[in-house]
Amino acid sequence: MRYLVVISISVLIAFIATSCGDKQLDSLYDGQEKKIESLVTNLTRNNNDATVESNNGSIRVTVVHGEGTPLSENGAVAFYYAGYYITSASLDKSTMFATNNESFANSQRWSTTDTTAFAITTIKLGEDEIVEGLKNGLVGVKGGDECYVLFSGKRGFGKKKIANVPAHSALAYRLWIKSVSND
Repeated sequence: MRYLVVISISVLIAFIATSCGDKQLDSLYDGQEKKIESLVTNLTRNNNDATVESNNGSIRVTVVHGEGTPLSENGAVAFYYAGYYITSASLDKSTMFATNNESFANSQRWSTTDTTAFAITTIKLGEDEIVEGLKNGLVGVKGGDECYVLFSGKRGFGKKKIANVPAHSALAYRLWIKSVSND
């Protein structure tokens, strides 16, 4: 009997701890969504051509529109990018964690010793593993687009700390789309 009481109490404590953790994460993600809304406002404020689209928790702000067929959920896309973790209503080099765009890296005075990192990225959405938020944001891009894909930590790296990106971070990707193929 005593053993059952101890087990019951342990299960109850684990349930309460999990519930509290879930509530804290929900609160964190709600705060991130507010920062993302502010970022969207800042990205579109002075650009009458900017468009905003949402897809499964990801927001894409297109600031330069390309042409052609939009990327499907199983298509392939080639692009340059700069990745940021979101801490405020703006993006700057202090929160940039990766880029494969050499000219952009130089303009930001962002140094890297690995020059092989400056190669175009090509992924196939239906096959390659990428962060859920980025995948959702890429659906619908066109060749020639310049856009930002933003999403909360719920669709990012999750509880993993990746390099200098804190766990559960909201992320933003600035993308320069070079080509799209839905074959």
